[in-house]
Amino acid sequence: MNTTDRLTSLLAPLCLMMAWLIPLSSGKAQNASPGIVPDSVPGGPVQQRFESTQLPVDVVAEIVADKAQVAVPLQYRVTIDTPAGATVDLPPIAGVSVDERKEVVIVDQPFADFLLTGIEVKRDIPLDSGNGKRRTQLILIIESLKSGLQQTPALEVVYRLADSESESLASDSEGVVLIPALGVEIGSVLQAEDTPMAFRDIKNEIAPSGEAPAKNNTLMALLVVGVGVAFVLLFWWFRGKQCSKPEQWAFQRVDQLQHAYESRSINNTEVYNALSIVLREYVQAAYHTPATALCTAEFLDVLKLHGRGAEVIAAANAILSQADLSKFSPAPATPVESESSAFDQTRSVIQDTVRSTDRAKQNPNREKSATQHTFGEAAQKVEA
Repeated sequence: MNTTDRLTSLLAPLCLMMAWLIPLSSGKAQNASPGIVPDSVPGGPVQQRFESTQLPVDVVAEIVADKAQVAVPLQYRVTIDTPAGATVDLPPIAGVSVDERKEVVIVDQPFADFLLTGIEVKRDIPLDSGNGKRRTQLILIIESLKSGLQQTPALEVVYRLADSESESLASDSEGVVLIPALGVEIGSVLQAEDTPMAFRDIKNEIAPSGEAPAKNNTLMALLVVGVGVAFVLLFWWFRGKQCSKPEQWAFQRVDQLQHAYESRSINNTEVYNALSIVLREYVQAAYHTPATALCTAEFLDVLKLHGRGAEVIAAANAILSQADLSKFSPAPATPVESESSAFDQTRSVIQDTVRSTDRAKQNPNREKSATQHTFGEAAQKVEA
């Protein structure tokens, strides 16, 4: 074997080894590249804030953390700004309903690496009176029992634009904005690295077992006293409500209905139905007669038996007839704003009944016989 053959036999294994090591080292370098600090990678999977670039809606999602530590509540806010007439479907969360405008307390619902403990929804917040832009905000209260990098799940926001808005913006009437998983570094419960044994309190300190019975007895006594006071207050409130005069309630109810009608909160049909109920309940309380179970003709007979005049009976008949008519017609034939309004007619019936009741107190025998006669006839009709 000459010198050339010997050199070739020595260099061949070295070349093969280098050819194997070069791809291996490059592969390690590629695998090490994701280890860059998350904040230095824009749009990376562990960003703490997200802003959409899609038009015409603006979506901002962020984790608000003044002090990101174990068991410290954080806020995960999703803010959605939409043009006028647009609707928004909030991101669905497993096991939780978030499509209502209220605050909800939740007991440790899993939310990716976090625990969800509360939800607050704010809808239709006006932003600009000029273009009618509205804001919807979803606030999730989350916390983590682990330290290190913790992430939220990816969420989707579905929006639907009004037809005129989608045409003016030359965009689809419906779209989806995908919110990627956001992350935040959760610190340990240790206060500082130089004092590893100094822990902060996650909850209030637990009292020694010797003090627990005394505190429990105090709490039990306070609870008993509180229940007793609440029962007394409820009793007096109920007694005062029962003892209040029926005409006071009736006049107050008529005033409320008139105010609601003048503010266009209720229509003619609702006015007559409500006034009919007021008359029936008042007469039932004043004459101890089951007026709510009587038809219109029987109700008018009760007024006649108690000596009500023709004008009062006509006023009551006008109210009850319009209420009966509204059950089979879209709206009553007579408007409330007529010369003798329905509210004044109802008040006149109540006022006349109050005066007759006062007179009956001076002659109780006659009123008692009329009431017994009316109640007996009404009971027979109800049973029939």
